[in-house]
Amino acid sequence: MLGIAAIFGSLSIFAANMWLENAAEARAPQAQMPVASHEPQVDFGSIVVARQPLVYGAAVEAGGLTEIPWPKDALPEGAYASVDDLLREGKRVVLSAIEANEPVLLAKLSGPDGRAILSNRLAPGMQAVTIAADEITGVGGFLTPGDRVDVVLTRNGGSVVAKSIGAEESGRIKGAEMITETVVSGARVLSAGGNGEDRPANGTVTLEVTPSDARRIALARSVGQVSLSLLAAAESPGDARDSATLSSLTGLISSGADTADSLSGVMSSDRAALTEVKVTRGIQAEVYNVPASANSGSRQP
Repeated sequence: MLGIAAIFGSLSIFAANMWLENAAEARAPQAQMPVASHEPQVDFGSIVVARQPLVYGAAVEAGGLTEIPWPKDALPEGAYASVDDLLREGKRVVLSAIEANEPVLLAKLSGPDGRAILSNRLAPGMQAVTIAADEITGVGGFLTPGDRVDVVLTRNGGSVVAKSIGAEESGRIKGAEMITETVVSGARVLSAGGNGEDRPANGTVTLEVTPSDARRIALARSVGQVSLSLLAAAESPGDARDSATLSSLTGLISSGADTADSLSGVMSSDRAALTEVKVTRGIQAEVYNVPASANSGSRQP
């Protein structure tokens, strides 16, 4: 019996080995079959990029360019596939700064054998206005092309004169009525520096404005101090007629209807106790009556 059991055990082991070998041979062809890829096939071409930063007005030369692989179906409009294609018709110059490894696009270049002409960067119907360094205060030295700024004018809005009612002499209150107002809002910076460079060189700033805004800036430069206020990138242009006066800061006197309302509440029926205040703005003069005690004590608007 023991011999028979040993024989059957050996046969079982042999049969099991045969089954395992057959199963392994059956799986081998399946493992060698290629698995179909679900990833899309990308067809690559080439695109011309800047080898180094190219500034406004720089001549585009082969040494400053290189070609890199780029998906053919994702080429930007105006891109070049080779340096030879870019320079075949003649040398070009840079009209808008190009950073290293940035694709060189037709929109940022002049025509063949062209020059860096500022008019090429103006939107239809717009004009360019340049403000010199000695006329600018504020952020003029920190601007770069593409920034948006408000043009702010600070000017003398007239004198404030006070005299006591019944007195023959009048005295001028120290200082003049200064006005600060926004004359242009949201102007785009075309260049900050000479000849349109991206960094200030001779302290000029060139702005893109409408024809009417160009006239406003020209007038502002002749009557007062011009300053530039930098807007946040996501900020929308505000009202170009916002203004502030020295009186509104010091409480000396308010303007418009608020002035009349506030003064009427403190006027006394005794005119001898009042002081007449004359405010001159340009050629227009207005007279207000305020308590005479305002000259020596706290002044109410």
